[in-house]
Amino acid sequence: MELDYKSCLSIKNQDICINIDQARQDSTDIISLITHGHSDHVTNTPQKTLATEETIAFINSRIKNSKFDFAKVNYNKKIKLTDNLTLKPLNAGHILGSSMFYFEADGKTVLYTGDINTKDSLLLKGAEPLNADILMIESMFGKKEYSFPDRSDVYDSFAGKLKTDLAKNKFIILGGYALGKSQELIAFVNSYLGEAPLANNLVYANSEIYKGFGSNLGNYELLDHNLSDYNVLVMPLSLINKDLISSLKHQLGRDVVSYIATGWNYGRNSNVVHVSDHADCQGLLDFIVQVEPKQVYTMHGFSEDLARSVQKELGISARSIEDISQKSLNEF
Repeated sequence: MELDYKSCLSIKNQDICINIDQARQDSTDIISLITHGHSDHVTNTPQKTLATEETIAFINSRIKNSKFDFAKVNYNKKIKLTDNLTLKPLNAGHILGSSMFYFEADGKTVLYTGDINTKDSLLLKGAEPLNADILMIESMFGKKEYSFPDRSDVYDSFAGKLKTDLAKNKFIILGGYALGKSQELIAFVNSYLGEAPLANNLVYANSEIYKGFGSNLGNYELLDHNLSDYNVLVMPLSLINKDLISSLKHQLGRDVVSYIATGWNYGRNSNVVHVSDHADCQGLLDFIVQVEPKQVYTMHGFSEDLARSVQKELGISARSIEDISQKSLNEF
């Protein structure tokens, strides 16, 4: 098994090559793996593409002229790729259908995390580690300054603020990524506030897919000239700005307050609620300890910071994949 990294990780074994979350279309002889349905991890390609059923549903909902030759994979079910190479998808805890990929060849193992959340959310179980010789792990929040409070504590406090807003007859806008975070916000509004929120069209479409796979989001309605009948709107954070808030205040004749759920420390002129679909730095380090790898490669985000922490605190060999000039990472 040979690991290469150019714009994405490639795994080569015998006469097969596999790209994971490739950034552009490659040869149709290469198999493509997709970890999850966020658009920055998806390339519309006619290659044979492996993904979970949920991920396939999100992609097909968004991409109308799909070229994909999809094959469905299931968590914890091994797939034989060659005589001596197997693949096992694992829950990544990031969004519905998100996968880690576990490879084994000749008794040697590689775990590729993709984007992971190691803590349970309102809708998903957190990623569970599996021992591997080589771990390739995301590092979106791999810097020590990123330490997220307990999710239940955040939601208890947040619910208190929103109940005060509602008591003052304020209209509430909640912003999050349209796929993943927004569905958890809908579940939060139902569970903690007893409200059915409005959802803009993109959030609504993704929520319907969640519901179709058995996720209990609670009640929600499509935004359709019905703002005055509701108290809460869930929408993509990218659409929230001062002009929107000002317009809604004028239209509704009531104060409008906005919140954004994110792991980052900025809120696009909105209040920040520290809820992330990624693990924080300590969560990543704890995950690495449980995997017990011989070698760690960090990628995406604060990869250099996380690699230094892994070596200094855990005593495990670690390198940022972006710093490796020799692109052939390992052969065994």
